[in-house]
Amino acid sequence: VTLYVVPDCPLCAHAREWLTDRKIIYVERDVKQNFGALRAMYELTQQRLVPVFEAKGEALVRPTDKQLTDFLL
Repeated sequence: VTLYVVPDCPLCAHAREWLTDRKIIYVERDVKQNFGALRAMYELTQQRLVPVFEAKGEALVRPTDKQLTDFLL
């Protein structure tokens, strides 16, 4: 799982916590500090909102906990 975030984002903090609580291994990409990460996220989603979860060739933008459960578990 790849998690696209920006620092100090409360939704991103919740996303990290959600993944950690479920012991899901993920790679975090900071789109504020890394233009390549921002470009990859934009090409994937056609938008700039975070957090974005990428897995299995698909992405979810600002999903609910239920959507994440259905997507990743």
